[in-house]
Order: sequence, then C-alpha cells, then structure tokens
Amino acid sequence: MKSILVTGCAGFIGANFVREFKKRYPKVKIVGIDDFSTGRRDALDPTITFYEGSITDRKILERIFKRHKPEYIFHFAALPRVSYSVEHPAETTYANVFGAVLLLEMARDHKAKRFIHSSSSSVYGDAKKLPTKEGGELLYPNSPYGLQKYVDEHFLKLFSDLYGVDTVALRYFNVFGPGQYGGSAYATVICNWLEGLYFVHKGRPFLESNGKQSRDFCYVANVVDANIRAMEAKEPLRGEPINIGHGERTTLLEVWELIEKYTGRKLQLERRPTRVGDVRHTHADISKARRLLGYRPRVDFKTGLRETVEWFEKRAKN
Repeated sequence: MKSILVTGCAGFIGANFVREFKKRYPKVKIVGIDDFSTGRRDALDPTITFYEGSITDRKILERIFKRHKPEYIFHFAALPRVSYSVEHPAETTYANVFGAVLLLEMARDHKAKRFIHSSSSSVYGDAKKLPTKEGGELLYPNSPYGLQKYVDEHFLKLFSDLYGVDTVALRYFNVFGPGQYGGSAYATVICNWLEGLYFVHKGRPFLESNGKQSRDFCYVANVVDANIRAMEAKEPLRGEPINIGHGERTTLLEVWELIEKYTGRKLQLERRPTRVGDVRHTHADISKARRLLGYRPRVDFKTGLRETVEWFEKRAKN
C-alpha cells in the first residue's frame, strides 16, 4: 500500500483517523480533502498532502486520483447534522449523495482497492427491534440525512456488483470523543453539554424530551479502529452494511449524572420539546462487525467519557 485518500480529513472523525493511521502505517502517504464546511483548520494534520475543496468538485477529485492513485478511500466528508438536513434537504442531498457517488466513480475509474464509507445508524429511523441488526427488516429513515446515507449504501452495493469496486458501509452509532466541539455538525449531546458546562458564554445546554431516550454511544477511537480493520479485511466486503457501535445503550439521564460525577460540576439544562427527525432509542447489534472485521470496542463508554471530559478541561484552561 502506497497511498490512501481521507475525505473530511479536518473533521472530527477524519482528524482522529489520520492521527491513528499515521501511528499504524507511518510509511503510507495520506492524501486529504476538506472544504472546512464542518471541519476545522486547527484539526488539520500539516504532514499530510492536503487539498482544500469539495467532494462534489469533479476537477479537484480527478487531479487527486490521477496524481496519487489512492488504493483505499476513507469517506468521512458529509453535511452530517440531522436537524440541518431537515432544514436543508436539497443542499445536504447534493453533498451527501452526489458527493459519495462521484467519489465512487473516481474509485472505479482509478481501480481503488476498497471504498470505506461512513454511514449512520440514522438509516434505521425508529428501529422496532433493539439491539438492531443490519438486515431482516425494511428501513424507514425519518430524516433527510438518514435517507441520504441509506441511498449511499445502495450505491455502494451497486458499484460492487456492477463495476467490481469493493465497498463497505460502516453504520456509526452516536460517535463522541476528544475533538468534537459542542455546537458543531457532529456534536452528540455529550459534547454539547460539556461545551455549555465549560464555556458558559456559548449558551445554556439543553435537554430535549424527558431524558429517558437512550443512545448507543461509540467512542471515536473505536470508530477509527473499525475503519482500519475494514481496510485490512482480507475477504471482499461487497457493499456490506456493518454496525459500528458499543453494543450497549445509555439514557441521557444517566449521561447527565455521569458528567456531573466526572466534572464535579452541576449541569443546569434547559428543557425543550423533542426535535423533529430525532429517534427515541439506538442500540447496535455488533455481531456482524465482530465476524467480518474482528471488531470489538477497545474503549468502554465510561472510559471514553472520562477522556472526553479531560479534553474539555484542557481546552478550558488554555
């Protein structure tokens, strides 16, 4: 392996991925692209080969693929917020669907070995069965973002079957961790609450509904590890959707209690009604990820939460 392409390399997950990938594969050239619509310049690794631009720009993608011939594409770039997609369905569909298909076309034309796609648990909508498996029932996403990711998955499978491009869709469940700023496009309730706790001037944090809703929170290091394992998988993955979560769920009331415990601060939350497009519970069945990728969460939820709190404390001191 000589080179990889990381889209969204300045985003929350992309920047964490670049940092870990460099440790494991120090001799592989990393090429990145980001337009900073959701990424941060201070998160960009200065040692990678970087292109500033959009994944919807055919010219810049052609230049990247011709020059560097990336063997593996890690597609993190997106307009990711459910609420934003509800307000801007056309804009987010262009970025999240057209951008993904254009990248797949480039991977086909330049004979990339594998396309590793960042999908989302939002494809399930309000799943009827918990923990949720990848197959067995028709999916009904209840937001434009969830539908966009579901459509992407169909294109991944089509490109594998029609063109022989090996692809995989990793369905992330509620990713959190260091590098996730509250108020950002990716922010979970965890980082939004911590942002409000440590940076009071940014506004009061809030709780939607009654707090009994639950999430399968997945620490970012586990997601990064899953992506690398998807690259290393010896057997073709052929567009398979694979859940990447922790395999457990935690209520928001429990998160509230743990944050107060780990920070030693009182978290005052404004109460708000349920958000349009939101789901009540998420809980991943990760048996398929274990079987196909050898994936197991390396960092448990409470350890990940402590490390996230430490990151916010360091930010607050600087």
